[in-house]
Amino acid sequence: MKIAVIPNLTRHKARDVTFSLCRELENLGIDYCFSDKLKEELPEISAKYFEDSKKYINNSDIVISVGGDGSMLRAAKAAARENKNVLGINAGRLAYLCGLDKNELSLLSLLKEGKYTVQHRMMLNVTVLKDGKEVFSDVCLNDAVFSRGADLRLIDLNVKTGGRDIADYLADGAIFATPTGSTAYSMSSGGPIVEPTLEAILLTPICPHSLAVRPYIFSGNAEFEVTVKIVEGGADRVYLFCDGGEAVPIDGDCVVKIEKSHIKSGFISIKTDNFIDVLNKKLEK
Repeated sequence: MKIAVIPNLTRHKARDVTFSLCRELENLGIDYCFSDKLKEELPEISAKYFEDSKKYINNSDIVISVGGDGSMLRAAKAAARENKNVLGINAGRLAYLCGLDKNELSLLSLLKEGKYTVQHRMMLNVTVLKDGKEVFSDVCLNDAVFSRGADLRLIDLNVKTGGRDIADYLADGAIFATPTGSTAYSMSSGGPIVEPTLEAILLTPICPHSLAVRPYIFSGNAEFEVTVKIVEGGADRVYLFCDGGEAVPIDGDCVVKIEKSHIKSGFISIKTDNFIDVLNKKLEK
C-alpha cells in the first residue's frame, strides 16, 4: 500500500500530527510520499517526494489529508480527479469531513488490513460563460456560493432550471450545495441537513429580502443557469466562490452553469460512526 500525504502545515498542530502519522505508517510498513513543494518544510521526514503533484497522487493507492475541513476539501478534490479515495486526519477543531482525530492514528492498522468502507459523494461542475465563451470552471465538493463580497448592498440573482425560472433572489447571495456541503455554509444560512451519500442539489438563499423565499432541494440531475442583474442601488458586482476558493467576479454578461459532475469523491471511513453520530458529536463542540 502507498499513501500520498497532503498536510496543511499552516494549521497550528498539523506539523506534529504529520510527524505522528508518518511514524505510524512506518510502524505499519506502509510507504508514503509528499509533494516536492514540502521537501524543505519537512527535512526531518525521510520520504519520497514527487515534483508533479498529479504523479504522486497517481502513484499512490490512497490519499491522506492532515488539517481541517478546508484541507480535506482540497485533498478530496485532487484525489477525485485521479480516481483515488481520501481519508482526513483532523489537526484542527471541528473538521466535520475528517474521518479520524489526531489521537486515533492507531486505527490506521485497519486501513492496511482493508477493514474500511468508502462513501462515494457527488460533486458539482461549475462553469462561467461570458459572451458565450468559457472563462472559468471548477469542481465543487461542498458548494458554489454567490456573494456580494464586501459590498453591503443586496445582489439580484435569477436562477433557472430546465429553461424555467425558479426564483429571483434579492439577497446577500445564494448557495448551491451538495449533500456533503449541507452541513457547511448552507446549514448556517438555514438550509436543510442532507445525508451525504444522497444525490441532490440544495439551493439556499443567504439573507433574502423576502418572507416567502425558502431553501430548495432538487434532484441530483437538475441543471441550473444563474445570471446576475446589476440594478440601481444594488451591488456593482457579484462574486462566485467554489468551495471557499478564490473569488471569481460575475457581471451581467455572465451565465453560470451548475450541474452534477461525472466524478465523485470517495471518503474512507474506518470508524463505525454513522452520519447522525458524527453530526451530533461535531456540532456539540
